[in-house]
Amino acid sequence: MTPPATAASVAATVTPQLALWCSEFGANYTERNDVERPARIDSLRTILAGLAVEHALEVGCNVGWNLRYLRTLGVPRVWGIEPQRFAVARARARDPELDVFEGTAFDLPFKDRRFDLVFTSGVLIHIGPAQLGAALAEMARVSKRYLLTIEYDHDREIEIAYRGHDAALWKRDHAAAVRAHCPGFVRIRTGFLRPADGYDDCTYHVFERSAAP
Repeated sequence: MTPPATAASVAATVTPQLALWCSEFGANYTERNDVERPARIDSLRTILAGLAVEHALEVGCNVGWNLRYLRTLGVPRVWGIEPQRFAVARARARDPELDVFEGTAFDLPFKDRRFDLVFTSGVLIHIGPAQLGAALAEMARVSKRYLLTIEYDHDREIEIAYRGHDAALWKRDHAAAVRAHCPGFVRIRTGFLRPADGYDDCTYHVFERSAAP
């Protein structure tokens, strides 16, 4: 399985957070969280209601549960990028037809404006402040129309100790971050998700590209 034709490649960004995620720590995360959460289907239906999405990319898809939920909702083509090799192998073994590739948010192997929707779920929180802008800009590059973030929000950026590790999780205003690093996108929808919705306490933001193609 190989990705489609790509834009010009750039050197991969290796960060302490990526190194942690690609270690045994990350594999243990996958083992703990590889659980079906059917409530997310209705949550995603609400988040994406009325949006025209035929091609979607999840950045940091882990084993691909969200991609499978999108297929259940009728999104014809779904793709995932995941830096953790263990999770990629598990996603492919479970569903050989699932297009999941090893890679990072800093170097998405796709052409400009390739997807109707590009999204994250609990991923931006693990990207350090100095690298967040690069990840968001890369997501915006491959989005033809929509950006979606489902993350832990806070009105200011604060670092949270994560399972004994420093510099591994940040709460922040993700809508403000998108506005700062993704020119041409405007927020069209926002809301809150709770455990009953299949998520931890998260905030979602949907942005749409407003600039002329």
